[in-house]
Amino acid sequence: MKIYLPLPVIILIFYLIYITFLIIMKKIRFNAENLEELGGEFIFTFIKKIKKEQIYFNIDEVKMCVLTRIFIRQGTFRTINFNIFLNDGYSLKLRKKNECLLFLQVCREKREELYQKILSMIPADMTVISIIEKELDNFKR
Repeated sequence: MKIYLPLPVIILIFYLIYITFLIIMKKIRFNAENLEELGGEFIFTFIKKIKKEQIYFNIDEVKMCVLTRIFIRQGTFRTINFNIFLNDGYSLKLRKKNECLLFLQVCREKREELYQKILSMIPADMTVISIIEKELDNFKR
């Protein structure tokens, strides 16, 4: 017994399979991202397309850091994202709250001028900066 499907149904089935694959890969990439720090040296692990990659960098190699997303609810962060640009042309996206807080804490300890630059780019009042300071004080590596 053979079943013949019309072409639009076949296209729709392949489209659904493709979308499902993209959603699964996005979740895998997010869960695989990891930032580790030891004395100002960082290792950022991520999945680019299919292959796992790592970038090693020092806090002194950071050219600029841009806060791309911040969402605060009930006095704490729900979401905080950073784009980090390095001197050698690489750029990183930190999308996890713990990794962003780890990076901010190292900036506060090792490169005060970068930390102050990041805080000055936040388009908000002092309550957001005080929430950042409170979160960093409570953050444990």
